[in-house]
Amino acid sequence: MIRAYQTSNDNFDQAIADHLGMNRTDMRCIDLIDQAGGMTAGALAKAAGLTTGAVTAVVDRLEKAGLARRVADPSDRRRVRIEVTPKLWELTGPLMMPFLEESQAIVDDYSTEELERFTEFIQRVIDVQAKHTERIRGL
Repeated sequence: MIRAYQTSNDNFDQAIADHLGMNRTDMRCIDLIDQAGGMTAGALAKAAGLTTGAVTAVVDRLEKAGLARRVADPSDRRRVRIEVTPKLWELTGPLMMPFLEESQAIVDDYSTEELERFTEFIQRVIDVQAKHTERIRGL
């Protein structure tokens, strides 16, 4: 079931990427940046499993598309953070909102306890997958 869910996610993400004329790596990176509320290029490279050189190219493309911007890190002016711009949700909102609204109706069918248990399950799967991702990268 998890593999079918992952395939469904991949297909949905690809449809959005195709609609926006973007590649999947750029889409994955902009999503990581958005989820984190902004991050450094080094953190993005680690999260996406990319080299810092590849991330520089990704951020250049995202910036050129108006979806991301480089800003000085308020805690360390020597560092640069990458943040999403409002254009990201202007473009993706109309694509995502019908899905998110319908998904919320599914969530509403479950109790708080059931959702907490499901969240725990998903986090455990994420942790195991991350562990094995690192194992495979180390081969």
